[in-house]
Amino acid sequence: MKRARMSLLCSALLVALTGCGDECKEPSDCTDDKGSPAEGKRWVCESNECVERDEDTPEPGPGDGGTDGGPTDGGPTDGGDTGPGDGGTPDGGGPADGGGMTVGKGGACTASMECMAGLRCEGTAGARTCQALHVAVTSAGTAVTTQVTAVRHDDTTTAPAVLSEAAAEPSRYPRWNADGSAVAFVEGTEGVGTTRLVSRALPLTAGQTTVLTDGTAAGTEDFPQLEWWPSTSLVWTKRAGASTSGLWTVPGAGGTATSLTGNGVFPSWARNGTSLAYSTRADGVLTLAAAGAQPVVVAGGTGGEQPFHNQANDWVLYAKENGSDAVLGPLYEIFTLAPTGGTIHPIANKTSEPTSGGSVDSFIANPTWAPDGTWVAYVRTYFSKPSDGSASALCGAVGASQCPGRDANVIFLQKVNPETGAADGAAVQLVTGGTLPSFSPDGRFIAYVRAKRLQIQQINPADGTAVGAVVTHALGTDVQTNRGDDNRPRWQPR
Repeated sequence: MKRARMSLLCSALLVALTGCGDECKEPSDCTDDKGSPAEGKRWVCESNECVERDEDTPEPGPGDGGTDGGPTDGGPTDGGDTGPGDGGTPDGGGPADGGGMTVGKGGACTASMECMAGLRCEGTAGARTCQALHVAVTSAGTAVTTQVTAVRHDDTTTAPAVLSEAAAEPSRYPRWNADGSAVAFVEGTEGVGTTRLVSRALPLTAGQTTVLTDGTAAGTEDFPQLEWWPSTSLVWTKRAGASTSGLWTVPGAGGTATSLTGNGVFPSWARNGTSLAYSTRADGVLTLAAAGAQPVVVAGGTGGEQPFHNQANDWVLYAKENGSDAVLGPLYEIFTLAPTGGTIHPIANKTSEPTSGGSVDSFIANPTWAPDGTWVAYVRTYFSKPSDGSASALCGAVGASQCPGRDANVIFLQKVNPETGAADGAAVQLVTGGTLPSFSPDGRFIAYVRAKRLQIQQINPADGTAVGAVVTHALGTDVQTNRGDDNRPRWQPR
């Protein structure tokens, strides 16, 4: 039995009282984390903690601190913190996990929950240390149009690692597996016969690219809206000419690509790694419990699109069109909804600020969850709306008569009550001019793109305010933003 996800075992109260550094569900967890016990001793789990006992000591039974015999969350992503090159729970926990985050960078560790914010436990058994998480992006290449690269989020002096070994072909859309030990991405020029979905394990070793499937086998010209973590399988939306619709999947180790749905876009894995949410133009937000199951329209979600699950309680964040502009297209707002439907909670709506010659209006773009469901990040996009009937224009652009010197994009954070899904307090402005925000798996950092550069900002998880100076990755080439969530920076799971 694999170890249960630590975000389920460690509530905020338990962390405050006991910490979670030595959590276990069975003795094998202790062996994996701490190695063999001393001579004449054996590991036992008492109150979910690893304790050495004499070999002839009876096993703890029900009610005396042993395991409860009940199910873990049982999903295929449970793999614990003992996977190859791993050392961390797939979701990395959230701000409440701070009770065990005490080991600094370079310090010895047995599990990522021991490492401080932004770090994960890496290395071979007996020599594991806390190291900075990687962030992967799609950048403008030198010899090719685009290339996938990865950097340590705190390292601005080392050149980004180029992930693709196909140096003469473009690559894009890096996505991490659940334990952060491998990254998948797309190689090749877009087209049924030329595009491939591949992966590489970390640390990177030359000549070990694995082809998971290709455009011919999947009948697709590309692999847009690709997702992997927290599942053991990858999912994407099929593309054929101008049509992008229908969800497909392939195992993380590669194999036969199979169709999940005949239509639909924007798949988002739930925390169990087997069910997912997606959207269609006709039905709005739907859920699919597993391959072959009948999709279910989520009550109250009609008209919604671009769903995102958080990894704490599976609440769904989604966008909904509220009007359209002749130049800018659909104008979106964002909401939250329980995975089974029910009350819809508005998170960020359109705005309009009157001016002497019209108004400065805004809509919402590029929303995302913090993994623990306590924050939502989004971009508020501002545009000029002249009253004389002339065309709208994004603020700062030519023709933006109502806001010529104002940034079009501003990243905001909105605190959310994880129990109800409702907004909690006022939105917090993080940075102007940024886009594609992405939370680290521990919820303590935000990656985003500003002036075509990757930037990393630590935040206070209590109030969303910035902590310390922003880290700008100026090495390498321009980070791509032209395909929205496809090009959002992706954090390595802990």
